[in-house]
Amino acid sequence: MIIYVDADACPARDEIIFVAKRHGLIPIFIANKSIPAIASSRDARMEVVEGAFDAADDWIVNNAKTGDLVMTADLLLAQRVVKNRVEAMNFSGGHFTDDLIHELVARREIQKMLRESNLPAHQPVQYGKQNRSNLKSSLHTWIETRKRNAIA
Repeated sequence: MIIYVDADACPARDEIIFVAKRHGLIPIFIANKSIPAIASSRDARMEVVEGAFDAADDWIVNNAKTGDLVMTADLLLAQRVVKNRVEAMNFSGGHFTDDLIHELVARREIQKMLRESNLPAHQPVQYGKQNRSNLKSSLHTWIETRKRNAIA
């Protein structure tokens, strides 16, 4: 059981590290450049992937296996890993399913089209305390469920 974190826009690094540490896990944060706070942490691993724009996403897709978790806000990355039977979670603790991802990607395209047409589009909601709390709870539950299933 490995937790892979799409680190480029991760708003909850401390929360992920906190929960993982409580369970004896070391999450892997993947990005195109080093994040000093993570690179110097003993409780997390920093994986720097150089190359094309999607090199970090490609690295995650190629390394994550069934039984692992990918944490991301990137719908297209979530879609790719779920297609490979890897679980994905957003930074508010929401789980991505195949059906949900297709719906969210379609909405994303509609929002993009609205913005390009200068029509009112949905604005992102600010990430706050409730999101952090939900993330910690969902991540804890995900890890505990995997541990129970491994014992059973």
